[in-house]
Amino acid sequence: MSNVSGNMLPLRVTACGICCAVGYNAPASIAAIRAHLNHFRESDFIDGAGEPIHAATLYEVPVWGHQRLRHMYHAALSECLSALPDVGEDFFPTIILIGAERDRGTRFTKSLNGILRAYTPSMGYTHGACWMSLGKAGIANALQTANDIFSKPDAPEYVIVVGVDSFLDAATIDHFLRAGRVRCSHNADGFIPGEAGAAIALSRKPGKQASLWIEGVGQSHEAATPENDVPLRAHGLTQALRQAIEQAGSQASDYLFHASGVSGEQWYFKEAALAMDRVMTHKAASFPHRLVCQSVGEVGAACGPLALGWIASEMGVNDDILGHRGLLHFANDNGQRAALALHYRE
Repeated sequence: MSNVSGNMLPLRVTACGICCAVGYNAPASIAAIRAHLNHFRESDFIDGAGEPIHAATLYEVPVWGHQRLRHMYHAALSECLSALPDVGEDFFPTIILIGAERDRGTRFTKSLNGILRAYTPSMGYTHGACWMSLGKAGIANALQTANDIFSKPDAPEYVIVVGVDSFLDAATIDHFLRAGRVRCSHNADGFIPGEAGAAIALSRKPGKQASLWIEGVGQSHEAATPENDVPLRAHGLTQALRQAIEQAGSQASDYLFHASGVSGEQWYFKEAALAMDRVMTHKAASFPHRLVCQSVGEVGAACGPLALGWIASEMGVNDDILGHRGLLHFANDNGQRAALALHYRE
């Protein structure tokens, strides 16, 4: 995967929508994440010992498979669009949809195009749309694509980035169980499978009040994975973080926290710690690591838009909770790494 290149226009997060296990809209979801709540419950999947696997599932949603992903997509997208100011009935959004990476083997990847083209009750059919099967680290590609769209002469006022994903299908659960990656009765060092849809609206125009701006995007590749024997050095994530900081025109010492899509496995916590140790050359007394997956479980491609919506709200409520600058990073099992430099400002 090539690095994100070129000049990155600062992109402003103007609205969001979320549908996940702890809330079927953004305010409910963000309140639960802020309170460190979760909705991890026994699922119908079982581990090798015959014990139920805990999962972060949507409840009282009586559809499954592709229809379930479509439900999450519609819920997140509709909420995000309804929050946009000055949008008329003839508004048709430009949408970038991120789904599970192809090499993960999930059957849901094949339905992305159908989901993207599906009818949205309030807005009609979307056009000017694209989709990418790149998982949680695909947020970097989505933002670069949004940047390219905004650079065109006939650029729209908003670009919507939507992520939708689910780890709750038999093939996915079986794969990660055999790899020793799912948290279960005989493995405490694993992730909680989850599902979610999340959407953010991006603009390059300033708002009437302070907002979250994405000022830098970095991308790289890590040779080591949790399932191979390559020594973990975290060079890929380090490079992505440095690239994002450089693109933002800032210094590592300007940032006050980092947040990530780490979903519970110690391997990824170690990678984040190694990368931050290299990037943060000026040691701070406190540099907290905030996690979204501790509440929603592993939600794959939905993690990027969900984390951005959550952080935008968190920084808007009280700047002292996180600070006005932060780093956000994501890692795929296939080695793709993505990092974002964030700034909450007018």
